[in-house]
Amino acid sequence: MLNQSTSWSTSEVPVADRTDAWQEVLSGSYREWQVPQRVPATFYATLRRHDFAGAEIVETVCDPCVGERTRQHVRRDDELYVGVQLTTSGRERFKIGDTGVEVRSGDLVVWTTDQVVQFEVMERLHKVTLMIPWSLMRERMPERKQPPSGGRIESTAGVGSLLAVHLLALSNEISSLDSSVRGSVSRSTLELLGIALSGQQQVSTFDASAVMLRKVQDYILQHLHEDGLTPARIAESCGISLRYLHMLFQRSDMTVSGYVIHSRLMACRQALSDPSYNRYQIAEIAYRFGFNSTSHFCRAFKGKFGESPGDVRRATIAP
Repeated sequence: MLNQSTSWSTSEVPVADRTDAWQEVLSGSYREWQVPQRVPATFYATLRRHDFAGAEIVETVCDPCVGERTRQHVRRDDELYVGVQLTTSGRERFKIGDTGVEVRSGDLVVWTTDQVVQFEVMERLHKVTLMIPWSLMRERMPERKQPPSGGRIESTAGVGSLLAVHLLALSNEISSLDSSVRGSVSRSTLELLGIALSGQQQVSTFDASAVMLRKVQDYILQHLHEDGLTPARIAESCGISLRYLHMLFQRSDMTVSGYVIHSRLMACRQALSDPSYNRYQIAEIAYRFGFNSTSHFCRAFKGKFGESPGDVRRATIAP
């Protein structure tokens, strides 16, 4: 594992070395992982890790990427860990063993390092993870004879909601906690976790329409920069009818066109917050992600985020 308290950022790494460095920092924080696809030159990630009375609190922000923990990694591991992840923003898919789960902002997921796991980050992700040695859990929870199974913890109500708030507060305050109280806080955390695990939801497989919806969303994200990204073209390119496309989006809180605009605005906001885009004018970024009118882009951006594109850029470059 990394040192007692560690901060890391891609901004400290040459572009050509970022894939290897990202794999190394993942492996130093979440046990051994492999990054099978090279990250793009614009890839952005930060990681902060703190020791926490025998466990670790890891806070990560990263752009879309993939990673996997293979059977070889599992066999080489000398200690079993349990990961409890709170996603605070973005979207990520897990495949744990033979089943899968998609997580979004507010979701709590449990996974263990004795399973084959794959992840795919779909939108810039911010997450907080508590990495706990199973030996510590077994010591503090003698009634639990087996590690928890991978899956969700209900986080919108009850004890799961308390656990989510607790993990976020831990991430924010861990660096200021005196070492003399960390043991007590750790025991309280594990007690809260144990209660939440008793109501854990098992991982469920994707249904066909959910898989198709993600396929459509992926297609949209890959073609944001193109003109004419209409519902009709999206349906044709994905091999489905226009009626079925609209039915898929009834599962979400956006229309097809609304999701396109939302995705373009999110991509522009990320670019405006990324120092590697500082050389581009705001209008260039808007056109790069499919907006044909700068004035329309600025109005839509202000309406969604409550601040102008210029405000976001100035906050990024401010000393």
